[in-house]
Amino acid sequence: MSIHIHRIYTRAGDGGSTALAGGVQVSKSSLEVESYGESDELISFLGVVRAYATTPETRPSAKIAAETDEVFRKIQNILYEAGAVLASAKALSPDAQSYEATADARVTFLEDRIDRYREMFEAIDGFTIPGDCMLGAHAHVARTVCRRWERVLVRRHELSPIEPWVLAFANRLSDYLFAYTRWITAHLSTQEELWKGPGSGRQG
Repeated sequence: MSIHIHRIYTRAGDGGSTALAGGVQVSKSSLEVESYGESDELISFLGVVRAYATTPETRPSAKIAAETDEVFRKIQNILYEAGAVLASAKALSPDAQSYEATADARVTFLEDRIDRYREMFEAIDGFTIPGDCMLGAHAHVARTVCRRWERVLVRRHELSPIEPWVLAFANRLSDYLFAYTRWITAHLSTQEELWKGPGSGRQG
């Protein structure tokens, strides 16, 4: 598929509406627009992580740079696929609704990476408090943006079903990003601060 962007502005959306793929006009505040807008934001945040991991002045290690560049670039491309799906006004067919998303290659790609990372770190007793390293902190921001995207997808799905692989991918991606931060910590041998319940952060 070729995509040609000839004009930066068209003035067509000045009144607060936009067209989905296929020409259907919707409000820019609609769940359709919000759902693919959230995926666009996530693509950008993942770009921040990838740039930080691969820029010579900030990259923690060559191994982390190579892994991040390969995996995050692929994830960004898959998110564009998801955005294209979400920007469509086409109703989902019964066959598409019954599709077994957990077997989708885009989903299993993330699961395979999670399983690989999991071999490098122990289970933790508490919730991670982001901030032990800048790269991990950026990845945690991307993880929370992904969670917000998933919540929007669920709201839209409850009104009109969307492709199952998109929902499954969003859910698995936030898991992947958490595993990625733990992998970074293990690789760099840094210490994560944990929240273990009320009172756990008190001093003295």
